Amino acid sequence: MMGSGNEERVAFAIERLLQAGEGWRGLVRDMVGLWPDVLPLELGFALVSAASAIETSFAPGSPAREGAARGYRLAALLSMDVYAMQSLQMRHERAAELQAYWHLDPFFAEL
Repeated sequence: MMGSGNEERVAFAIERLLQAGEGWRGLVRDMVGLWPDVLPLELGFALVSAASAIETSFAPGSPAREGAARGYRLAALLSMDVYAMQSLQMRHERAAELQAYWHLDPFFAEL
């Protein structure tokens, strides 16, 4: 579950979270597209891991710290989507299945 694939996802998230401008906005959508067969919460784990790495690598007050905050927020919102899918008895074994939920709550689809 957490091998080199996770390292790749974390590196991808770090790059996007630290990217100047609005590059972070489609991060979750792009991760679902790149890793459709992983558990949805594996993407959340990668986001938290990326945020933590950013947080420990940059001093307080650094503009990069906003990337860490975004990563934590995206992970929290993604976990809420998975919880909502469970509550609605929707399939939620694969990240790709998040797209069906995004028809009901389009936050990530439109972010």
